[in-house]
Amino acid sequence: MNSEMMNALGAIQRYRPVEWEQIPDLGLYMDQVVTFITRMYEPLYGEDIHGYLSPSMINNYVKSKLIPRPTGKKYSREQIALLTMIVALKQTSSMEDIRRMLALKESETVEGLYAAFSRRFTDVIRSMCGEGTVSAPQTALDFAILACGYSAGCAAALKSEVQQ
Repeated sequence: MNSEMMNALGAIQRYRPVEWEQIPDLGLYMDQVVTFITRMYEPLYGEDIHGYLSPSMINNYVKSKLIPRPTGKKYSREQIALLTMIVALKQTSSMEDIRRMLALKESETVEGLYAAFSRRFTDVIRSMCGEGTVSAPQTALDFAILACGYSAGCAAALKSEVQQ
C-alpha cells in the first residue's frame, strides 16, 4: 500500500468501536445520544458523520421499531448500542435488511450482538490498514460490516485523491 493511501487510512486506523461498558448506562437524552455516537464515528467518517444521525432519524427508528421506545425520553445502553450499529450499517444496507440483521435470535442479547459487531468491525478496519486478516463472512451481518468498513476506506481514499 502506498504512503498516500496509508495517510488516507490514518484516521480510520485510529477508529475503535466503543466497548459495551463504555456506553453510558444511566440513560441519555436524544441530543446526548446523537453527540455520543457522532463523536464515536468521527475518526471513521470524518466531517460527513454530522449527517448520519439526527433526532428525527432516531424518532423514525423508534416508529419503525428498529429500536424500542425510550423510557422517560432517556435512551438505555441497549438502545444506544442498536443506534450505533444502525449508523454504520445504513451506509450500505437498507433499513429492512438492518432490521433482519439486528433481530435477536433466541437467547441472544443486544450486548452479545454488539460485542460480535464490534469485534468484526475492528477486524475489518485492521485488515484494511494491513494489520491482519479478516475471516470469511458467515452471516449477512458479517458481509454488511465488511461493506461498511470498505465503504469508509473508499471515502477516505477519494478524499485524499481530491486533496492532492
